[in-house]
Amino acid sequence: MMKLSTMKKVMDTVDSEWRSPLGEKILERWGYDEGSVTILRASANFIFEFYKEGKPFFLRFNDSSERNYSAIEAELNIVKHLGNRSLNVAQPIASLNGKDIEVVETKLGTFFAVVFEALEGKHLDMEEISDQQVYIWGKSLGKLHANLKQLPEEYRVNRPSWKELLLKAKEILPKKEVTAHKEFARLLKWADELSLSKENFGIIHYDFELDNVVFDHNTIGMLDFDDSSVHWFAADIVYALRDAGDFNLGNPVIATFIKGYKSKTDLDMEMLHLYSGFERLHRLISLAKLIRAVDIDAAENHPEWLVNLQVKLSRIIEKYRLSIEKQ
Repeated sequence: MMKLSTMKKVMDTVDSEWRSPLGEKILERWGYDEGSVTILRASANFIFEFYKEGKPFFLRFNDSSERNYSAIEAELNIVKHLGNRSLNVAQPIASLNGKDIEVVETKLGTFFAVVFEALEGKHLDMEEISDQQVYIWGKSLGKLHANLKQLPEEYRVNRPSWKELLLKAKEILPKKEVTAHKEFARLLKWADELSLSKENFGIIHYDFELDNVVFDHNTIGMLDFDDSSVHWFAADIVYALRDAGDFNLGNPVIATFIKGYKSKTDLDMEMLHLYSGFERLHRLISLAKLIRAVDIDAAENHPEWLVNLQVKLSRIIEKYRLSIEKQ
């Protein structure tokens, strides 16, 4: 989640028809059909949909204070490598200058922009997904991990590890968050003692939830590798299934997902049984990100959508705090 102040300065450029002169300015580097550029969402990134010569594409950009160029470059190297291995991963589209990443200077700041192809298929919610689709979803993550296990070491450069994410969280957390700092110490010790091997540890997607996959009959398209990190493969399964309810290997959805996963690659079940530790890691890192994001003054006069979002995020922060206190 980006800072709310950053979100506001860009959303202030969006009109009632979801169009933005900023989005159009950035897309001058790629070209677009006039009147086709509209914003879809703003959370960790700004995402715009647009058309060029009648074909759909997606623009993703970030304020330079949110992501650095080298991290995006490393992400795209992974994405292109997977595409070359015939995985259905959304690929970057080069700009008119022949660049995968454009650095755009504006009055609002410097933005790093990437355009991705639109994959065939549709997003599904947990409530509407069938058993067969759950199996395919798990199978797709298994296939992805099978390929990531073969990824050369150099692809890890400029992608964060679980430890770097945890240390960054500690930097962000205010000193008054005493309980969270104690949890940091526990988790650092716990994770440092876990086993590491080529079969259980490497680059993971980190956010393989239904929001980031599209179903096209019996195939899945994979999106949004911007959170990819060096982690345990078992954690990727735990994080993908966050909306399936409490993680329980007896849960039919989770059992079917794992069955699909294991059809494509081996799974260290001992590591998967440590799911609660991976959940705690994610919770603490998410708490720090949200505390950083909620940076606007509640006393100021903000648009209703921003006030509502601030309230929503503040409630999630409190939920995370309470959960950590129970550890």
